[in-house]
Amino acid sequence: SGGSDTAGLGGRGGPYRLDSGHPVHQVSEQMKAEVSEAAQREAKAMAKAALQKKLKELNMGKLDWERYESIHSHVELQIQQLQVMLKDIRRRKEERIWLKRQSTGEIDDSRLVDALAGEKDVFKRRGKPSENNNNNNSQTMEPIVIKVLVDISASMYRFNGFDGRLQRSLEATLMLMEALKEDKRFQLNIIGHSGDSADIPLVNGETPHDPKTQLRVLETMVAHAQYCFSGDSTLEAIQLAVSQAHEGDLILVISDANLERYHIDPEEVSSLMHAKKGVHTHLVLIGGFGEEPLNLARSIPNERAQVCLDSSELPLIIKNIIASAAK
Repeated sequence: SGGSDTAGLGGRGGPYRLDSGHPVHQVSEQMKAEVSEAAQREAKAMAKAALQKKLKELNMGKLDWERYESIHSHVELQIQQLQVMLKDIRRRKEERIWLKRQSTGEIDDSRLVDALAGEKDVFKRRGKPSENNNNNNSQTMEPIVIKVLVDISASMYRFNGFDGRLQRSLEATLMLMEALKEDKRFQLNIIGHSGDSADIPLVNGETPHDPKTQLRVLETMVAHAQYCFSGDSTLEAIQLAVSQAHEGDLILVISDANLERYHIDPEEVSSLMHAKKGVHTHLVLIGGFGEEPLNLARSIPNERAQVCLDSSELPLIIKNIIASAAK
């Protein structure tokens, strides 16, 4: 429905995507390359202006309760299921914490200066609170850091009408925000990535948990998917997240399987996911064509990739992933 200078889906040079319900016919990258540089610059300027206008409306507009409920109602049961499933992780996780100021174990990075000064109790190890005999009241269970990388690239919007991939991404994001919002065991961060950027902050530890804010996060995801330029930053997003992660952190990559179009090698994805020891990186594929999602999942070793084409399957998938990171 998109042309060379109009909004739509499947065009070659329009400023942004606009789903009007028509069938999508994807044009080749060669045809897109034929668009002049001047036209591309103008289209990018129009897209940027449209995006800023949309984001401003989200900050200033009245809460669209019906829009929020339309998403929340689809995952309300899944939210409850995930909360129940995570209770077992609470008990197991509370049995073992990081015991600091130990004489054996692995070096505590926060006490490197003390180690250089000759201190002996500069190690940490996993154990039960009852094993801690130094009477240090600061020994508390550290939260599991969960960083979710959500794909808000152009393909998420373009093919949402085909398989509902953007809708599933919104539902997964809302489910995580709701299920973990009052759980002090977890620290949730959500980062978006698209052809425009590999690091689009959406949620951090200071983000409010009210429906209005949650809706703003979801609508921001839709806005970026609609107005961003074509391209893929999956590799850059994973690389950045892993480089910033610490031991025990969980990185959850929610994406479609639209990698072949951008000549992204699954082995490169796998290599980045396993780049740092002790960091748990998992890929959940929520869209794709034919066998592409399954083939990509099979190419990632150690069961670090799952295919989820039904939101009802998300709680168990996410529960198993978090449980593996909590061990």
